[in-house]
Amino acid sequence: GKGDCDSDFGVSLADRWRKTAKDCCTPSPNGGPPEAVENATKLTCHLVQQNRHAGAGDQLLLAENVMLNFKDLSQNGGAIPKKAFSDYVRTKHNQEFSKIKWSPGSMGGTCKPEAGQGWQRQNFPGWNVNWFSAFEAQSQPLQCDVWVDHPTLLVERDTFANFFHNSEDFFNTFLALAVLKWPVKGLQILLTDIFPNGPFMDMWTKVFHGGGGGGGDNKARSPDPLTAFELAKKFGSKRVCFKKLAVAILGAAAPMAVASWDSPCQGVALVRAYADFVVRALGLHTLNKGRKKTDVNVTYAARRASVEWPEKAFCDTQHSFFDCEQLNHLQMRKLGRMVRNDNAVLAGLKRLETQTFPNGANVRVREVDFSVLSFKEQIAVDATTDVLIGPHGAGLMHNIFMADRAQLIELFVDGSSANRHFHNLAFWAGHGYKGEPQSNPIAVDRVVGMATAAVTSLDLSELPW
Repeated sequence: GKGDCDSDFGVSLADRWRKTAKDCCTPSPNGGPPEAVENATKLTCHLVQQNRHAGAGDQLLLAENVMLNFKDLSQNGGAIPKKAFSDYVRTKHNQEFSKIKWSPGSMGGTCKPEAGQGWQRQNFPGWNVNWFSAFEAQSQPLQCDVWVDHPTLLVERDTFANFFHNSEDFFNTFLALAVLKWPVKGLQILLTDIFPNGPFMDMWTKVFHGGGGGGGDNKARSPDPLTAFELAKKFGSKRVCFKKLAVAILGAAAPMAVASWDSPCQGVALVRAYADFVVRALGLHTLNKGRKKTDVNVTYAARRASVEWPEKAFCDTQHSFFDCEQLNHLQMRKLGRMVRNDNAVLAGLKRLETQTFPNGANVRVREVDFSVLSFKEQIAVDATTDVLIGPHGAGLMHNIFMADRAQLIELFVDGSSANRHFHNLAFWAGHGYKGEPQSNPIAVDRVVGMATAAVTSLDLSELPW
């Protein structure tokens, strides 16, 4: 269908999503009007049809006074998640087995589901359908062992160690909070997939935690996020009732996941606001203070095979469902789309440091392997980068956190040019973009020429951030 930039990727998308709200499970009377019934359950469906998204729509479910029972995680010594992990290993990391198919009654409430108002299986894509199937209406008042008063967002991650696919969940969390008008302070995140923490946990423990990592009033800080393993330990088979709980938007439904066509939208509000939110929450928004406008940082993002598979690097038999014993077969992880003459490309780019540019740029070139940096260190590199160069891959997701004046150069090696993820992300972030198919090994002078043109085109009258 047709759309426009603001309604597809801007503030209007959040407004449009909010306006789809329907009471899809209405409180049962129980002898009086709904407002007179203490702790009456109400489910509000937010189903939006995004431009060029398949299926019946993308769902954000808000539940008020709802009961969850996490017994599927703990009963019989955690047999269900343990089997899921074994299946995940057996199928060579099929994402289906990172999610629990919750048993009926794992979610319950005192309301009557209304199919005509959107309570239909087809309206809950991906893992969301597991929670749809888990809900059972109760004729009696809620029976609760524990009450949770703070707003809670339930997330099941698309994966745990791929920055692009993880960013789908991060962005959708930001979008869900905008739709619901929930502040970060007081928010708790529940990660109900079986993944271990992974390399990007700072997003959950700092960025979406009490307003970020900037300190402040400890009394107002959010409760810590809980993984499925931690939920099993904390609650066992207790009936946990939530005043306000939202089931997050499916990661793959993220507006910024568009990859099959070139978006014309430049500098859209949601992407720019999200990037600024992350940088500020990590306390990195002043990194460029005092930097000369003519100082230009060119970052070459190397794409290299990791020493270990992330499953093996982040497994934790004692504190997660990822049992290290079952991962001993994993050796060094091989990656596609690696540049075969990295060193020659870097040496060529280093020539920019002695070159004279008409805009007065003084260039510094650095090589970065994001996979060996902490998450905060990665975003710090982004925030101080003016030109990012690298082969197509998840690492180019970093471009949205770059300085406003920045440019992205994408090197399409080994037949990756059909993928338009990072063209679109650069456009949405308001950055310049150049992408070209490359031989592999890469023609060094050609890449140096692209980098020279990018530096020359920078508007150095703008501050670096």
